[in-house]
Amino acid sequence: MKALSFIIILAIAAFTGCTNNSQSKSLSGTFTNQSKSEYSTASDTLIITPSTQSTNTYQIERKTGFQKIRNGVSQAKEYKTEKWQSTWNEEKQMLSETEYGRQITPGKDGNSVTLKNTEYQKIK
Repeated sequence: MKALSFIIILAIAAFTGCTNNSQSKSLSGTFTNQSKSEYSTASDTLIITPSTQSTNTYQIERKTGFQKIRNGVSQAKEYKTEKWQSTWNEEKQMLSETEYGRQITPGKDGNSVTLKNTEYQKIK
């Protein structure tokens, strides 16, 4: 009886571990987005990596390069880098950051994420 209980607990732990690993694989990676309007062009990159300190915490690095367009002329390229931590919210199925309220939602295909209304495609 004790052996059966032990096997059941071990099976549940293994199943939980597998589902957490698959979630980490779909969330971690490098994601990009490019956009253009009559006023600017931008290249945006999100680098999502699991934290070594907690299983539900991720490090996010956002790198943006953009060029303003004034009177049809492209200005010098500018760069901006941001870093923050997000926590996986199992109930809402998203990464949440509390200071600025940023939320990253993984795409159903596993090859994209959405930050605000912007979709990023996975490149690696």
